[in-house]
Amino acid sequence: MKKSFVVLVLLAVLAIPFTSFAAELKLGLLPRLAEKEMLEGFAPLAKYLEKEVGMKVTLVIPKDFDTWTKEAKAGKYDIAYTNPYLYVVVKKDVKAAEPLVIASEPEIGKQLFGTIIVKKDSPIKSVSELKGKTVAATDPGSAGAYLVQMLMIQKAGLKKDDIKLIFEKKRDPVADAILAGKADAGFVRDDDVEKLKAGADKFRKLGKSDAIPNWTIMTAKKMDSATAAKLKAALLKLKTGDLQSIKILAPARIDGFVPTTDKDFNVMIEAGKAAGAY
Repeated sequence: MKKSFVVLVLLAVLAIPFTSFAAELKLGLLPRLAEKEMLEGFAPLAKYLEKEVGMKVTLVIPKDFDTWTKEAKAGKYDIAYTNPYLYVVVKKDVKAAEPLVIASEPEIGKQLFGTIIVKKDSPIKSVSELKGKTVAATDPGSAGAYLVQMLMIQKAGLKKDDIKLIFEKKRDPVADAILAGKADAGFVRDDDVEKLKAGADKFRKLGKSDAIPNWTIMTAKKMDSATAAKLKAALLKLKTGDLQSIKILAPARIDGFVPTTDKDFNVMIEAGKAAGAY
């Protein structure tokens, strides 16, 4: 009787569905949003990749951009989601790193643009007139709200030392600094101007940057070619307009992925050099 009971328990346990993974992939997310938002946004994509690749995908969200960069360089992540500049920063130290895909966003597609804003009634009419002025930016690691604007500064014939930079972390404090007279101008992503809490109508754009690639999913360390190929194929199956893709990607504010190569990121190396950061 006892033996029969044990057998029945074992059969019941075996009947419970479960997923077993032989290996794990750590996906390091650059924390562009709060941790809770990042976890909720990327959980569906992690589950999708687990099914497609047959490996457990664990989301890792560090506290800030600096921590993400240090951990990526130290090989803490297998794959990562990052802005285009921090990809080239990691690539400089981790030669095995490669971009798998570029993300496409609903409002802007696969490319980003930066802009420089001033108050609507500001006497400043061109980028070259920023010499000697105070300029607010978000973060030194921001591709679309600092680095690409430094390339604009360089192309206008100015040097980094010709302006006084202050960093305000987020786009709205940048706008507030301009309105309060703390800064004469500010660096923000072009698509973020309409989202400013202070109101887009209070500002004027001095110009728009050249296009830079949107955020990328990259391999962050040496990876066997078969796994990398599976990941890339799975990501490229998620296309703009596809209903299944929308279900998986909409929480992350992405609408699809497109192919990319290393050369797409050369503009970020140029921008990094203009900022004295690369």
